[in-house]
Amino acid sequence: MSSHDSAPSRPHRARHAGVACALVGALALMNAPFDARQAHAAKPAPPLNPSAPMDDVATSATATWDRVVVLPDGRFIAQAPAWTGIKQGGLVIFAPGQHPTPYPDAASNDPATPAAQRLVAPADLQLQADGTLWVLDSGIAADGTRAQPKVMRIDTRTAQVTATWDVDAASLRPDSHLSTMRVGNGHAYIGDEGVPALIVADLEGHGQRRLMEHNPALTAGRPILGPDARVMKNASGHTAIINISQMAISPDGKWLYFEPLSGPIYKLGTDVLIDPKVTPIELEDSPTLWYKSPPYGGIAVGADGTLYLNDVSTSSIFRLTPKRIYQRIVTDPRLHWPAGSYVTPDGMMYVPAAQLDRTPALNGGQMQVSWPVHVYRINVAALPEAKF
Repeated sequence: MSSHDSAPSRPHRARHAGVACALVGALALMNAPFDARQAHAAKPAPPLNPSAPMDDVATSATATWDRVVVLPDGRFIAQAPAWTGIKQGGLVIFAPGQHPTPYPDAASNDPATPAAQRLVAPADLQLQADGTLWVLDSGIAADGTRAQPKVMRIDTRTAQVTATWDVDAASLRPDSHLSTMRVGNGHAYIGDEGVPALIVADLEGHGQRRLMEHNPALTAGRPILGPDARVMKNASGHTAIINISQMAISPDGKWLYFEPLSGPIYKLGTDVLIDPKVTPIELEDSPTLWYKSPPYGGIAVGADGTLYLNDVSTSSIFRLTPKRIYQRIVTDPRLHWPAGSYVTPDGMMYVPAAQLDRTPALNGGQMQVSWPVHVYRINVAALPEAKF
């Protein structure tokens, strides 16, 4: 990845543009026949009854947190996205019951700080076991102005930024909007929602590549159905189209899971992505349809490789075990748009109920968030074994 010159500003397109050609393509894909050979069959298990209990552990009366991670000392780091149409901060840290403060410090979230030295628009978070926090900054502010997108590495033990990598101009397109990221095997895997693609960056400085542009696995193939089966509308009132927006990586770093917000979820080996000898044609055919899923607001991975999938259409959380048993573990109206969650090493899952469908970007320009926004905790380690 390159060093730190800021890109010139240019007008920003509406992130979830409902242009006719995109919608026609989405509807065509939505009606396309499903090829069962592309996916391994998952075994459905009866839903947990009763649902897994939830504890209300944090609230915000000003920010729609869509990502959260939890430090070993119990403090939260939460992200408030810029694209929602709400004026809100970027990253905050707080202990339960305490007031959030900017993270890693005030200057890093201050618009007066030069863009190259601050978080313009945090888009995704990943906390690793050694205390390293990786942050993807899309560079696209709430007003649509653009700065250089970048990846920041923060040592959470000291709250210090230890490195910053710019995303090279050659890996971007004029309408790029970097939306999600995971780090593993010395590489950053970055999803471009604006012009669907994966950007794979060698964090040792050996370059980066833009891969699989417009691959169907990265591209929205249907409208986003929110609570009560309502189709999400962008700020202009058109059908919202959001390409790759969620990502997770297996504990061993070998597998990447990703999806457009509308679903479904795909799986791809990271060895394929980092091998320069793999041809573009081979890459095009590499993603596996992992589950023909509903819209997920977040994907989290437990220490045993279990995926926890947050269904925004039914206010539910499912688990998909390494044995491919698919089970609903909770349905609760309090989980209004369950977003980017985090599972601690000891099996405590934290999930923000972000209400993103009530923000202007997904609600036809209308702001209807019912404050406060909540973060809930579920003890997934205590759940009974999934059986079918």
